[in-house]
Parts: sequence; structure tokens; C-alpha cells
Amino acid sequence: MANPSRPLLTRGLPSFLGVGTMWFDYASTESFTSMIRGSVTVAYDGPGHVMYLSGKQCPIRHATTYLTNLTLPEPGTVCPVE
Repeated sequence: MANPSRPLLTRGLPSFLGVGTMWFDYASTESFTSMIRGSVTVAYDGPGHVMYLSGKQCPIRHATTYLTNLTLPEPGTVCPVE
């Protein structure tokens, strides 16, 4: 195999925020964030991708808070469809 997969090295990584839409990509986003201790995935209850650039205020608010203060929302946070 030319490019075999290997375990993700997560030791020392800070917790981070993922945002995924419940319609399309929440499961794949959450499968990645769950590998890093303390990380949180916010679910957006609607369609779409690229939530930070989408104009949807709830995901943007959570991402901005994380990027400016390194504060994560509570696990299980769901943004309603806008």
C-alpha cells in the first residue's frame, strides 16, 4: 500500500472545536474530534458545509468564542437551523 493509514498522534494536542451539520457531516466531524481529549463537536441542525463562512450565527458564535478565548461550548451543544 503506497500510503497506509496509521494512528493519529494526539498526545499534547489542545482540545479543539468541530462543527458539523446533522444532515451531512456531523458523524465524520465527531469521529475526528472524539480522538482528542476534551474536544467538542457542535451539531448544526440543518444542511450546509463550511459553517464558519455560512452566515449561520450560532456556529459562528461558538467558533469565534473558541478562536478568541479558547473556550469550548458544552458537549452536546446543538445549533438550531437558521
